[in-house]
Amino acid sequence: MRRLGTLAALSCLVVCAAAHAQDAAKPDTSPQHPWPGGDRASLEIPDDIWDKVLAGTTPGRRPLGYSGDEMRFFGGRDHLLRTVDNLFRDVRHVPRDTGRITDAMLKAAGDGKIDELVQTCWALTDLPSGRMVAAPAGDDWGFEGIAKGATCEAAARVLDGWDTVTSTGPDGRRYKGREPRDFSSFLALPEPVQRFAIRIEIAARRADPWFAAGRESAEDALLARQSRDAKAGPEWNRTPVWKSAVRWPGDLLGPWTDEKEDQSATLASAPFTLLRDFDRAPTAYGSVIFLAHASKAIAEFRAWLDGGGREELAKLEDLPDLSLGSVLLRGVGDDTCSAEVGSTVVIDLGGNDRWAGAHASAWGVDPLSVVIDCAGNDVYDAADTSYALGCGVFGLGAVIDLSGNDTYTVKSDGLGRGLFGTGLLWDLGGDDAYVVKTKWGQGAAHAGVGVLLDSAGNDTYECAEQSQGLGSTLGCGLLMDLAGNDKYICRDDGNVSALYLNQSVAMAQGCGYGRRADIGDGRSLAGGWGLLVDGAGDDLYHAQCWSQGCGYWWAVGVLEDRGGNDVYENGKYSLGAGAHFAIGVQVDLSGDDKYNQGVATTKNQFQGHARDGSVGISIDGDGNDHYALKNMCAGCADLCSVAIFWDRRGDDVYAAAMEKDLGDTGPFGTSTIYPPARSFRDDMPAVGVFLDTGGKDTYTGDPRGDAGVRDGGASGAEWRENKNRAAWGVGADLPIW
Repeated sequence: MRRLGTLAALSCLVVCAAAHAQDAAKPDTSPQHPWPGGDRASLEIPDDIWDKVLAGTTPGRRPLGYSGDEMRFFGGRDHLLRTVDNLFRDVRHVPRDTGRITDAMLKAAGDGKIDELVQTCWALTDLPSGRMVAAPAGDDWGFEGIAKGATCEAAARVLDGWDTVTSTGPDGRRYKGREPRDFSSFLALPEPVQRFAIRIEIAARRADPWFAAGRESAEDALLARQSRDAKAGPEWNRTPVWKSAVRWPGDLLGPWTDEKEDQSATLASAPFTLLRDFDRAPTAYGSVIFLAHASKAIAEFRAWLDGGGREELAKLEDLPDLSLGSVLLRGVGDDTCSAEVGSTVVIDLGGNDRWAGAHASAWGVDPLSVVIDCAGNDVYDAADTSYALGCGVFGLGAVIDLSGNDTYTVKSDGLGRGLFGTGLLWDLGGDDAYVVKTKWGQGAAHAGVGVLLDSAGNDTYECAEQSQGLGSTLGCGLLMDLAGNDKYICRDDGNVSALYLNQSVAMAQGCGYGRRADIGDGRSLAGGWGLLVDGAGDDLYHAQCWSQGCGYWWAVGVLEDRGGNDVYENGKYSLGAGAHFAIGVQVDLSGDDKYNQGVATTKNQFQGHARDGSVGISIDGDGNDHYALKNMCAGCADLCSVAIFWDRRGDDVYAAAMEKDLGDTGPFGTSTIYPPARSFRDDMPAVGVFLDTGGKDTYTGDPRGDAGVRDGGASGAEWRENKNRAAWGVGADLPIW
């Protein structure tokens, strides 16, 4: 039973609170407590407050966290990312670092630099390639053989000859020996349209050697397996994997899908071979090269559209399909587009189009598959198709839609899905709807990068599970929405589990996810980075367990919301929760937010909860917020973990109600205890921290079964519990801001 009140170990917090109360009429501009404003960088627990937290816990441990030597005691670390491993050393720096990362992502996305956004995602998987890639601008084409300032006709003719040659001439160049192509139809297009198509063609050609190198690496890694399986039947012959292995890419997912004896277990060997031997770097670099060129081309083309180009485009309704190398141009009519178009890149200039089937899917013969739709209210329909609409498998698959109210549907593995490659969906405007009927979409990645970026509009996202910012082994999955009142829904019927009290195991909305196999086949795999970042708007987040900034098994999950009056609905292991050597971070920068208010199905272990060598952090920066809390919430550490809850400012309401049969550990800065393990676990502390540092707050309910009701606010309150030498809880409600 926790004793509430002022304790000697935190008495200096009372002094601090009293000093601020005496000058409550003045904004605090001291270095320790800068006036918060709306800046994400200012969202750090002040030094003096943090010093007092440390003084009330774990004597002599500075900083609060776990060293590399301590974390190495835990197993199942195969393919652990350096970017994940580094975060355990000082838990106070975790939200600082995730804020810096998401700031950089938001800036790149806001500037239209999709290449920088994807490059940042690859860097989180320990592949920081392409940081200095420069795309051409102005009258520079950025391609050998095309002079700076060359006309579109000259550039197109160079590209045509470069593309079609088959023999070497006396001058060392290769020629096909036919008459030059008739470019009259292409040259009749508005000059900015020609330039756009040429720049995209150049982007594809600059990236192509790197994608080819990535495919060659995959071939080398799989060669032994292919030779062995050649004896099984004609489908496993000596032709390239991409043409013959019809079971792919589903075979790559065995570690994350297969079960034996009701446990995670697979007989598939190829995925483990690829994780060990496949060189991801060429694919990462090729993706950044293509997108650097493409983002510059798109910015140039959109400037022309905004300057009156849309009127010129409207005249191209009867335009026949035109090709330039690997680029196919279509007019502005309302088209139905099949996936068998035979072109690497399709540019549709306008119209309300229907894209049916596996468009923008780089898992077949070609490692680059891109759709660019310039205007219209479009329907992207892959409801019965997997690996579609922005799916990259050993390559880059991308959908880029410049405007319109669009609908995107995929069965699985799409809408920004990376599997040993890069998957991208970038929608630049409109009120859009995104649906993944099952899993692995809307920013999901295994051994690659998956990104869904929506730049504007009031949008709706729906999935069943394992989507909306999911990062698994060697992967980074990002769902980013820059503006609008959005809805993020992970359905309650997606993956219902009796183990999780009949809630659906979402693994969504900013989830880092590894493979736990210590109770299965023994081949555990560390997870990656899963991020959901919302820039502005009044948003709804709905999911059940494992969601909304959660980490599982050597992984990091992040949910960042930068503004608006938001509603969060979730279940176990959510809202800044981590378990099994993982990190979960949830940050809401501002707005009057509601956390699980009126949600009857919410159970326990959420909003600043960590278990088993993990870190769980939940932070709300500003606003008058409402919290519904139950067992093991709001700064509750469970077994060798650190959990932090911090509400920086606002008049908040905390309603606590304990659930029977879900443990007797309550919310508000607590920790659990266990019988001695007689191992390293007895030496790694569990620390739960609750902080509310501004406003007049109301506490109601029965947090620990003692019918206690606390009134924080200006009067201040602090408490501490120390159940044994390894279990600490500390809390304070102080009117600092």
